[in-house]
Amino acid sequence: MPKKIVFDDRVYFQSDVLNESGCVSHCFTSKCGGVSCGTVKGLNLGYRVGDKQEAVDENYRLVAGDFGFDFSRITAGRQTHSSNIRIITESDAGKGVSRESEFENVDGLVTNVKGLPLVVYYADCVPILLVDETAGVIAAVHSGWRGTVAKIVKNAVDIMISDFGADSEKIKAAIGPSIGLCCFETGEEVACQFDDSLLEPWGKEKFKVDLQKANENILLSCGLAQRNVDVLKICTVCNNDILYSYRMEKEATGRMGAFISLQ
Repeated sequence: MPKKIVFDDRVYFQSDVLNESGCVSHCFTSKCGGVSCGTVKGLNLGYRVGDKQEAVDENYRLVAGDFGFDFSRITAGRQTHSSNIRIITESDAGKGVSRESEFENVDGLVTNVKGLPLVVYYADCVPILLVDETAGVIAAVHSGWRGTVAKIVKNAVDIMISDFGADSEKIKAAIGPSIGLCCFETGEEVACQFDDSLLEPWGKEKFKVDLQKANENILLSCGLAQRNVDVLKICTVCNNDILYSYRMEKEATGRMGAFISLQ
């Protein structure tokens, strides 16, 4: 079961597996609390969903205060459902949130810099956080169905190993709130790109796809131990009362954030 944390009216989720590493601060946010109004009411963290910048900034500051992050150092990429990973260095701190960023087409971030929080956005897509405490490296990945097909999380694991000396057997991963098998209905054109074991027939020429399990399988194929892969099993659609869901709200939805920082 995921660990649920509440600060005032703000609701967060954490992974016991990541907490066991003892070297990261992390969270998966919800839409509860925050200062955003209108269609993206709540703790919206997306700058490109019609919200006021000052409201989004304040929401980031609230999260930063709750988890001990330095707001000015929170770093994000411009997500486009790609399979691209970027290594984040000290000179990148703050890009994408408190200062301008040149990161285009980046859906995964990796760093070994302490006190440099990484964030990826989600509102049905699968957010994945990773850490190897021995190698001292972390990653944050945004994996929608396209990213899952392209195995973006494998790209992140590969970089953690090749560039930072991580050991796949020591990497810990958490798969956060995202659309579940129960609610990800799609046509054959998408379903045919997944293994049959991840599909459930649904009506005429329709299927349900298990993106959470797909990403878990990818991580296991990379050599991660089953005990080190934590699937929080929270569906954003089923829990739309507390979580943003693009499938439920379309363009009128905000974005949540998956944060991780080396301590």
